[in-house]
Amino acid sequence: MKNLILISFMMVFTMSVIAQPYKPYINIPVTQNNKVLVNPWTGGVDSPILQQIDLNGDGIKDLFIFEKTQSAGFHRWTTYLNYGTPNQVDYHYAPEYQEKFPKDLHDWVLLVDFDCDGKEDIMTYNYNGGFTVYRNDYTQIGGLKFTLYIPLVYSSYWGFPANLFVASVNQPAFTDVDNDGDLDILTFALSANNIEFHRNYAMENYQRCDTLVFELEKSCWGFVCLSANTNTAILNCDQIGGSCANGPNRTAQDGESYYNAMRKKFDNSSQHSLHSGSCLIAADLDGDGDKEVINGDILGNNILALYNGGTLDSARIITQDTAYPSYTKPVDMKIFPGPYILDVNNDGFKDFVATPCIYNGAVNIKNVHYYKNAGLSGSLIFSYQGDSLFVNEMIDVGSGANVTLADLDGDGLTDMVIGNFKYVYQNSPDNSKIAFYRNTGTASQPAFTLITDDLANFSTSGVFGAFPAFGDLDNDGDLDMIIGASDGFLHYYLNTAGAGNMPNYTLTIVQVQNNLGAPINMGAYASPTLIDLNRDGLLDLVIGERNGNLNYFQNTGTLSSFQFTLISSNLGGVSTVKPQFDLYGFSAPYFRDNNGNYELYCGSLSGYIYKYDNIDGNLSGTFNLLDSMFIRESIRSTISGGDINNDGYLDFVVGNYSGGVIWYSNAPVSVNEIIADQNVFVLFPNPASTQLTLMMSSSVENYWKEITITDIAGRVMYQTSNNFPVTIVNISNWSKGMYVCRINGTELSLTRKFTVNR
Repeated sequence: MKNLILISFMMVFTMSVIAQPYKPYINIPVTQNNKVLVNPWTGGVDSPILQQIDLNGDGIKDLFIFEKTQSAGFHRWTTYLNYGTPNQVDYHYAPEYQEKFPKDLHDWVLLVDFDCDGKEDIMTYNYNGGFTVYRNDYTQIGGLKFTLYIPLVYSSYWGFPANLFVASVNQPAFTDVDNDGDLDILTFALSANNIEFHRNYAMENYQRCDTLVFELEKSCWGFVCLSANTNTAILNCDQIGGSCANGPNRTAQDGESYYNAMRKKFDNSSQHSLHSGSCLIAADLDGDGDKEVINGDILGNNILALYNGGTLDSARIITQDTAYPSYTKPVDMKIFPGPYILDVNNDGFKDFVATPCIYNGAVNIKNVHYYKNAGLSGSLIFSYQGDSLFVNEMIDVGSGANVTLADLDGDGLTDMVIGNFKYVYQNSPDNSKIAFYRNTGTASQPAFTLITDDLANFSTSGVFGAFPAFGDLDNDGDLDMIIGASDGFLHYYLNTAGAGNMPNYTLTIVQVQNNLGAPINMGAYASPTLIDLNRDGLLDLVIGERNGNLNYFQNTGTLSSFQFTLISSNLGGVSTVKPQFDLYGFSAPYFRDNNGNYELYCGSLSGYIYKYDNIDGNLSGTFNLLDSMFIRESIRSTISGGDINNDGYLDFVVGNYSGGVIWYSNAPVSVNEIIADQNVFVLFPNPASTQLTLMMSSSVENYWKEITITDIAGRVMYQTSNNFPVTIVNISNWSKGMYVCRINGTELSLTRKFTVNR
């Protein structure tokens, strides 16, 4: 049996290092404001839900970020390993874990351990007006895995069984309200201002906590009502009339009436969002054993804390903090902030974080506010630390990342330019900018440095949706710039720097015209690229747009004076509209010359990158669609590429509406990429008691030479030079605490942390 387990384990290892055709690549350094970013290539965040989960089984809580920026067809999330350095924010992007999560997560995702096994499970919105549960079935051999547990969770509405109703715009609080050991729920009913308490009767009925058996215990928990106008509360609602005054009607008939009233409102809403929108969490803020609630709401820019002065059986909110946390810098986030409590800095204490709980109109820069736990016993007291937690380690240009690769300074290295849809600030008018990341590396080892976040002072133009395209349109040896905009027009910026110099752009033509003298206008969201499509030596103009088609304007001018003539408004029959999900396509073209034959890669609203060929000699025909799922990112994907590191393999940089970019590569797997896979080196159990088992993949057996285990103070506890695939270490005499296991060898250095606990 043991041999069978080892064989299975090695099969998992072998499979884990087989690369997909294109995969995220994270090892290209990026410097911004004189700081090398830790996680530049994550894709950015606009409205992140921050949750903790142990991704790799090392006993340390890692980070899962779900992005609420949405389309009906796709949502995105990113995963980060926590290296666990005490008293430090120490998370590192680990995209290999993203595919471990179910594909149909949407609207909101909360990770909470419902079955008391110490592993966070998934709660996510269900389109039927409720939520779905996935169980975390992590094993040391198989790694992270989720299994559908309950497609739609039900509750008893005073005897009437129905799905436990939660709206897509309301995040419920999953917590043990009555402290009996199982997971309860606090949530707002649809279009209601009262908090429902759904008690889990798993412990009462079955003396176990690993199941979900809900009943609506109170329809007005805490006897508190939210204001209909602001994110504030009305206390003692039972004393002033309204729904709290009557109390719950505990009959199946009343439960059916109550539920059907909500259902009717939900079914009559095309948006399924009649409730104004609330993001709710629960925690014992004052250390008295019962739960308080913290609420963010679309009706305010504040966080509301409601303090419970009742009992476990009968909660009553007695005080409120309408500018939480008022004892330090209160949360102020323009519209609809959402609260989260998690240990950010590895000190063992839960911290407080606020982020936008809605993506449309919310602040998208300086949008993750971090409050450190003071570490006092009892109450949760937080101290403001900053407004850009995690985001300050990413490439993030607000909302929309329209990425283009081009050699702007003429030094032979490919630079990166990112236009955006817009920045939404807290106290300043919105604007659109263009960020210029110069390649300051070498021909084989690219590295990018932010030169300016406002190329050509575009923020002063009053134009939104900057989508830059580059080409030498006046035959002077440097790259000029055409910018597409959200209003459909194009703007021409002349580069007066000359060949081999840093660019100097001047707005020369406010609205680029066609050969008839009329402004070129795509209606909405012009996404241009410059390419000699008919191979006559002149740069032509191809423009994507919101409708998802491509427009081909042939350059009928000269090398030094362009003139664009519309040839086709349906180039190649290209369409990036997915009718089952969207009305629009937001086509964003990138052409590549592959050994004398053009290939087209086209971003889209759905996030899919479409790949076409059969272009040369077929400009009036239909291009051949090779792949409609070539790469998939978040909504409003854009793409640019090239062999940027001269290794003979094509690289891509893909932007998305969350404001960041992801580097994709299909180069063969190197040892450095292999060792980045957490599955090539596994140790278990963790925590350990009497012995520790270390397993190494055969894929790296020729690279590693030595195993060393030290305690947290650096004292060597174990060392061996035997490169066996399986090593068992006797730790029965080791003290409780944290230890570090290191694998070293040729081109190889791996570190894992584990805990001894008996």
